[in-house]
Amino acid sequence: MRTLAGAALLAAFAPSVEAQDFSLGKPTLLGQVVLPTGLKIAGVEFGGISGLDYDAGSDLFYAISDDRSERAPARIYKLKLAIGEKGVASVDIVSSHQLTGADGKAFAANNIGPEAIRVDAASKRLFWSSEGDSADRPAIYEANLDGTFVKAFDLPEAYLPNADGTRGVRGNLAFESLSISADGKTLWAGTENALIQDGDKATLEAGSPSRIVGLDIATGAVAAEYVYETGKIFTKATQNPFLNDNGLSDLLAVSRDTLLTVERSFALGIGNEINFYLAKLTGATDVKGLASLNGQTVVPLIKQHLIKIGEGDFGLDIDNIEASTFGPEVAGKRTLVIASDNNFNADGQFTQFVAFVLEPVSKE
Repeated sequence: MRTLAGAALLAAFAPSVEAQDFSLGKPTLLGQVVLPTGLKIAGVEFGGISGLDYDAGSDLFYAISDDRSERAPARIYKLKLAIGEKGVASVDIVSSHQLTGADGKAFAANNIGPEAIRVDAASKRLFWSSEGDSADRPAIYEANLDGTFVKAFDLPEAYLPNADGTRGVRGNLAFESLSISADGKTLWAGTENALIQDGDKATLEAGSPSRIVGLDIATGAVAAEYVYETGKIFTKATQNPFLNDNGLSDLLAVSRDTLLTVERSFALGIGNEINFYLAKLTGATDVKGLASLNGQTVVPLIKQHLIKIGEGDFGLDIDNIEASTFGPEVAGKRTLVIASDNNFNADGQFTQFVAFVLEPVSKE
């Protein structure tokens, strides 16, 4: 029995969830700031923004670059975004900090793949993920606010690639997303697409059964593990070499059992389509400890579509969105801030910070 088909069927007949449990309010574009590819700060190229998190106490955003220590040592940034009722006026790159390993040194070139970042300012620590080292082994780290190493989490064997290529994360499709749970006790980490032993990558016909693992922040133990079924690729590519994909690019805890998920789909010659969902943990099967999903009957997270941003939607030339965070309140309303990874590609890509106001939900 194929897990993916069974999961989709079970999800379709799962009990309905009340609308207010899912609702975040209608998004309204507040504004954006775009930085050109090639911009250098103190001689180091700025870009590759793959994770973003807002600390209200300092009014700073923490961002992580996915530079694999090729242009400069792997690093994080502290940013100041001027977000107000009139829009997003500017972005100020306040500081840059190297990420270090257990040896206290910067990571060697191509031996790290920074992707996601979340900040717990109250405890003065942050968490970040790597999609893979030189052997495609993923990692999740705890660090000080300046990026210096505190600890690495022990990951379940199911995520670790083996020698014959039959197990573990796929290259460049590993831990793209992180989120700290609403109670601050669990770190959620999601793979962009399925583990090799769990199923196929997303296609034009079907999505992919990604996994979301919850790590106990205090002990490092696996607290829970769920299946998140991505959507399919939104359209065919029209240009050679006809690249296209879709995957889970970010997670953001909304409440005790609800995550805001971001799926980024791309088709060469067409562009990007970004979809946001609210996904429920309640009712989903805990697959903790399962080496493979094959032959298992699994209920994935129940998803409700929230926002679609295609090329031209909201008047945006949308790029490669990989990062999201709730930002500062504007006129008493919550904001959602997203950012793009420019892939350090000067041929049409850019670093984009976009802010939305989430309009209050009607009580009627």
